[in-house]
Amino acid sequence: MAESHQEVVKVWIAPGCIVCDACETDSPKVFDVQEETCIIRPEAQSADFTKPLTPSIITAAEGCPVDVIKFETIEVEGPEPWAGQEEEATKETTGAGGGGGGGAKGPVIPEGPPEPKWAGLLSTAHTSGSRSGGGPGVHIGQAKAPADAIASAVGRHAPPDAMAAAMVGSGYTRPSLNVAERILEKAGIIADAAKITRRQFSTALAIAWGALAATFATAGAAFQSFLVPKVTKEPPSVFRAGKIGDYAETGVYEQFKASHGVWIIHEPNGEIVALSDICTHLGCIPNWLPSDKKFKCPCHGSGFYMSGVNFEGPAPRPLERFKIAIEGEYIVVDKSVKFRKELGQWTLAGASITV
Repeated sequence: MAESHQEVVKVWIAPGCIVCDACETDSPKVFDVQEETCIIRPEAQSADFTKPLTPSIITAAEGCPVDVIKFETIEVEGPEPWAGQEEEATKETTGAGGGGGGGAKGPVIPEGPPEPKWAGLLSTAHTSGSRSGGGPGVHIGQAKAPADAIASAVGRHAPPDAMAAAMVGSGYTRPSLNVAERILEKAGIIADAAKITRRQFSTALAIAWGALAATFATAGAAFQSFLVPKVTKEPPSVFRAGKIGDYAETGVYEQFKASHGVWIIHEPNGEIVALSDICTHLGCIPNWLPSDKKFKCPCHGSGFYMSGVNFEGPAPRPLERFKIAIEGEYIVVDKSVKFRKELGQWTLAGASITV
């Protein structure tokens, strides 16, 4: 059976990258780690470009801590063209004779102790190598530093990338604040909720309870307003409509339409009536049109003569009259008593007065 091997023809990054720089370390020609994400370099979009870089791409995918590097391969006949290159790269780095003479120098370590806040992490943490760089297989290990040392090194308000790096490098995640600590932090009483006093806690708790009580009071008032029916103040059903002398001329008087819903009509035959302003079709309010000498409903076009009798539109019957009487020199209207023409009630006592 002929020998064959796999070559990468397509590589992409799935959602969820934590920007840890591991992929660019293993395959810098393919991956470009930026501030907030990692992208595939434009030239790596070509299969001809990715095929020779197959080992480094596979290494980067295996070393990704969140497993978001994906790739597609094809089977190619023949031996791997890159076989043996890792050993040569290792010899070039360490020196052909193995004694270090003439070989590449290692990284320069600055003298002096590290900063105190990182001392705890540096003493117990360990790093992982890269197979593409000649090192062991990639493995992200967890630091054995105490959680207090990590929490001290990574502040509560550290940038997201610093928090992600601490999580990947050590497995440490800062625990969420409890209810009391969140209340204190929101109230702005202290910067670190872990260092509170009894008085500060009582103050914050009082503020929280006060806010909660105000919220419930507002909700209760709104609920009560919803349940309790709105009582509209209605005008009295019996009222004085002025003196008889106020209606000396024949015509329609509208001074009580807005306040009581009544037109006072002085008809040509000498009768004065109190006419309701409610259309008998669907309850709209008609308007008096002096030029046309008729009431016209704006909703559906019903028309009524000055007397209140309907003559056009869908209104099924004339407007209603209210009881009207003379008390001394005043005209008194009683809206609790109505008279309907189609029932023969306009001829009854109280349906009109004669002056």
